[in-house]
Amino acid sequence: MLTKSNVSGFTLIPVLFVLTLFLLLSALSISIIIAGSTVYEKISDNMDNNYDRRVTFSYLATKIRQNDSGGSIYIEEKSGVKMMAIKENYGEWAYVTYIYYYDPTPEDTENDDGYIREIFLEIESDGSTIDFDLEDGDPIIKSKGFSFDLNGNGIIKMSLMDENGKVQSTKVVLRSQG
Repeated sequence: MLTKSNVSGFTLIPVLFVLTLFLLLSALSISIIIAGSTVYEKISDNMDNNYDRRVTFSYLATKIRQNDSGGSIYIEEKSGVKMMAIKENYGEWAYVTYIYYYDPTPEDTENDDGYIREIFLEIESDGSTIDFDLEDGDPIIKSKGFSFDLNGNGIIKMSLMDENGKVQSTKVVLRSQG
């Protein structure tokens, strides 16, 4: 037997239940997408920073290995900044590449403007180079710090602190001093 409630179709409660369920699933989907995009951004930034550090170390190690001959790599200090000096000869001319860390405003830790820099200069006949400003060097990579040590066994240890404060180190063994 058919009654009025069976024939009239649907009521408001099932419709509200379906709409509520749909809104709940939509909100969960959006929150998962937002959380996933945040994680993706962090992973992408981390990969970019790691790539930059690896490329920088690879560049420096290659530069050192290309010029690894007796006494051509040494540490020097100019204008109060410790520099790695790489001496090169092209025919009868001698040149030096200085690699160093320079931050024009070291006291301003909020706006860090430090870069690992390099400058390529001719060595005069008396063994000196021309004077230069530390800002004249070509920037290699922005960083918060860069240090290097050359020990007596011919091992150069380089440490780089990226913009996020993460430190990564590498060692290069000089074959000419080993």
